Amino acid sequence: MNPASPAKRIAVVEDNPDNRLLVRVILESAYQVSEYESGPGALEGIERETPDLLLLDISLPEMDGVEVLRRVRANPQLSGLPVIALTAHAMSGDREKYMALGFNDYVTKPIVDEAVLIQTIERTLDGAAPRGAIRTDGQLNSGAIERLRKLGGDSFAAEMIGVFLEYAGKKVGEVVEACAAGNFAVVEQAAHPVKSSAGNVGAAQVQELAARIEAAAKTPPHANLQGMVQELKQAFESAKPRFEEIQNTLKPK
Repeated sequence: MNPASPAKRIAVVEDNPDNRLLVRVILESAYQVSEYESGPGALEGIERETPDLLLLDISLPEMDGVEVLRRVRANPQLSGLPVIALTAHAMSGDREKYMALGFNDYVTKPIVDEAVLIQTIERTLDGAAPRGAIRTDGQLNSGAIERLRKLGGDSFAAEMIGVFLEYAGKKVGEVVEACAAGNFAVVEQAAHPVKSSAGNVGAAQVQELAARIEAAAKTPPHANLQGMVQELKQAFESAKPRFEEIQNTLKPK
């Protein structure tokens, strides 16, 4: 067992006491471990004393792990915090799904091999915020940008942002025009790639709205579709300068 740094602080958010006990025993010889039973309690605690990494259960009472993560990413003080999902649901494609949501990685429960947990933590800590952290807000999942940087470097991440701004911008325009014309089949077709493209770069609000529009366009009477389309347009226009700022940060000087 050779953790990145024995001084690193790990916050564990898990409502099941035996899972908390197991994780603490696995980690406490090498890390400083703090524990929380609920999402609201964790948010209060980690804002007061920011850990180096958060182990976050998905299935929590009161507030699930995905909502906790959303609030972490929306908090300027916590937005760059590495977060690993703890989940009992292990299915093909889960890692990509959780990464798209903004998690840095995930570990399945029950934890039957402590080496998997340790290695995931070490890998995440070693790769957290490479070459300077990207400051984010609630519109953007920082995990997506960092994943692109790890995959192909800063220039690749900048290129992906450029493709998103051009391609998704075009498709958002098609969604607006098709909705105004009452062509709901085109609305559905155009919203689908917006959802995918936004997910690639972590444009969380754009991705969520595109997904809702795609679903609403499939089913008459297309309730609230016009309002959602305007929200999508505004969300893209609001996110665009933020992504341009990040893109400029990533480009070679």
